[in-house]
Amino acid sequence: MSNEKKNEGKKPDPDRRAIIIGGAAAVAGVAAGIVIGSQAFPKLLTKTEVQPEVTKEVVPQYITKTVTQVEKYVKQLVANVSDFPTAGTTKMTTYMGYSVILIKTGVPSIGGVGPDNDIVGFSGYCAHMGYPLSYDPNTNCLLCTMHFSQYDVTKGGMQVIGHPNQYLAQLVLEYDSSTGNIYALGFNKLVYGAYNNVLQGSGGATS
Repeated sequence: MSNEKKNEGKKPDPDRRAIIIGGAAAVAGVAAGIVIGSQAFPKLLTKTEVQPEVTKEVVPQYITKTVTQVEKYVKQLVANVSDFPTAGTTKMTTYMGYSVILIKTGVPSIGGVGPDNDIVGFSGYCAHMGYPLSYDPNTNCLLCTMHFSQYDVTKGGMQVIGHPNQYLAQLVLEYDSSTGNIYALGFNKLVYGAYNNVLQGSGGATS
C-alpha cells in the first residue's frame, strides 16, 4: 500500500509542521542577520592625509640706537677790559668765524660785562639783509649804512628804526675779573644768513 493511501484520512502532524516553519524562519533569520550585521559593523577604511609642512620663518631683529648730538658753542677769548679805555670804544673781531663788534657803552647795558657792566658784543651784520654795521656813540646804536636801520646796543640790540623786525644777535659774554679777560660763550639768536650758528660756525664742538 502506498504512503499516500496510508496517510489518507490522517490529520497533518502539527509538531512536524511547526518544526519545518521554525527551521525556515531560522534560516531566514540567519541570512537577515548576516546582511544586517554587515551593515551594522562596516569595515574601517584607512584614509591617508598629507599634512603640509609648516616652517617658521625667522625674522631678524634690528635694534635702532639713537645717538644724541649735542651742539655746543665754544668759549672764546674775544677781548680784555684794557681794550676799552673810554666809553664809546669799540673792537671788531670774530667769534667762531662770525664778524662781531664789542662796544663800551658807558652805561649799564643788557648783557653787559666788565667792572661797569657796560661792555657788550653783537653780530657785525644787519638782521635785515646782512650789511655791515657801524657804531654811533651819540645814540648808542649800531647803524646799517645801506638801509639806515638802527639797533640800540644798551637794550639788547633792540631795533629802533628801519626794516628789521627782530633784535640783533647779541653775544653772550663772560668776564674774568682776575685777568680782565672777556670771553664769548655764544649768540642769543641766529646770526643773519645762518640756520644754525654752531654748525655753520668754525670751531663748534659735538659730542
